[in-house]
Amino acid sequence: MNTLVTGLLLSVLTLRLQELVDACTCLPVHPQTAFCNSDIVIRVLVTSKSLVSSNNMEPDTIQYAVKQEKIYEGFKKKKMVEYVYTASSSAACGVELKLSIQYLITGQLDTQGKVHIGICNWIVPWDDLTSLQKRNLKWNKYKTGCSCQIVSCHSLPCSSPAKNQCIWTDLATEKTPAGSQAKYSVCMKRDDGFCHWCGEGSASANENIYYSEP
Repeated sequence: MNTLVTGLLLSVLTLRLQELVDACTCLPVHPQTAFCNSDIVIRVLVTSKSLVSSNNMEPDTIQYAVKQEKIYEGFKKKKMVEYVYTASSSAACGVELKLSIQYLITGQLDTQGKVHIGICNWIVPWDDLTSLQKRNLKWNKYKTGCSCQIVSCHSLPCSSPAKNQCIWTDLATEKTPAGSQAKYSVCMKRDDGFCHWCGEGSASANENIYYSEP
């Protein structure tokens, strides 16, 4: 193998290793946690996509033009979101949206009021949400539950929850962040001040059977 080929291979391997080092990773969170940790939560129709080149050392960004269908959290004044922005590379947590699709988007606002989104946000086609998730958004149940803390449990038995906590067991029992509690439950505070799961099916009915003693 000649020196030129060897040099090219080393360059490719170096770039690939750098991509792996720089890759964006996110800890899975319950949809309610994603909602509560976001500056803005909206339902939009994506209409176009364009690349915005940076004039400084910052990476280029993708600008998606959107038609706002509904806002669940965000601007206090009646302001319509026309664009959302994301990094142009998945290694920088950029996310790809499909045109002519309605999405539920959670994101952050910068100092200029621009909406920024990434892989770590809760971004899902609207039609992929369960009917209960849509109702939780419509009836502000996710927002009401923000006074509670959802704690992830990765293996059984899980620790007992504190008064202001719900234990999220999807990762332990179903080995996926898109399990029953994510799809069908919301963590709400009861009249006695304790937080607990509310919803349908085993996500709420079996909430007490997996806990170990504190």
